[in-house]
Amino acid sequence: MLTSNEQQEFYRENGYLIIENVFSKERLKRIRDAAEERLLFEGDQAGSEGAEHGLLVRRLCNLFSKGRVWEKIATEPIALEGAQLTIGHDFRWQAMNFHDPVPGESEAHQSIHSDRSFFPKSIGYITIIFTFDDMTVENGATRIVPGSHKGPWPREVLDTKQAYEVIDGEIYAVCPAGSAIFVHGDVWHSGRANYSRSTRRALHLGFSCPNAAPQYEISGNLTAEIRSRLGDHCKLIPGTLDGFDLKDLPFYYRVAAVPGEDNFVNSVIDGADISKATRDR
Repeated sequence: MLTSNEQQEFYRENGYLIIENVFSKERLKRIRDAAEERLLFEGDQAGSEGAEHGLLVRRLCNLFSKGRVWEKIATEPIALEGAQLTIGHDFRWQAMNFHDPVPGESEAHQSIHSDRSFFPKSIGYITIIFTFDDMTVENGATRIVPGSHKGPWPREVLDTKQAYEVIDGEIYAVCPAGSAIFVHGDVWHSGRANYSRSTRRALHLGFSCPNAAPQYEISGNLTAEIRSRLGDHCKLIPGTLDGFDLKDLPFYYRVAAVPGEDNFVNSVIDGADISKATRDR
């Protein structure tokens, strides 16, 4: 195991874990360059496969098939270990998205949420956040409520206004570039606005159980050449969307607002259970 017993116990108790020095400075430069090149290549279509963020956040989505630099991150040993600790030995890729809130855009601040709550049938979920720039309080380091994965999901107990406000006990995941942050699928967390003058680039790699649909079509975009390079890691590829009776549409076309809610973050994929207790009983 790459994580120590102490780190694993901290993760189980708090629902998050920060691991520094996962990427070298040289590798970080290659990743940053690849992200900027991809953003230029995709232009105004960048991030269109995923959640709608408008011009508040620079986004890239479904990176599994968009270059070897992303393939390597998708199979990063520390990420696979986090998935195993959370879900067990049988897990699949669920999403891989680049995220960079635009400096000064206060509306990029997200409401508090739990990732697993969005996805029907998911009985285990983790997001690994890889930081490509230093995460600071000023540039919008992710806020997390330690231990909240043991209770209900935010939307069960908070209204929209409360979900945007400071939550008792929340901390900021401040860490240097090149870190990995384990975020349990039930822990309360959210992205924050960037009030610095520089980028806050990160990648969110999601894993779920085999019976939960991915955020977008992953399998159908992986060529024979990519699959050959992946080798044994092909076991991480989720089923096609049509196998889950879903169409290959942008993610935000497959959501349904919770009754009384009108913001995306407190919405769910159509068919998801509203309560954590209902999902897990």
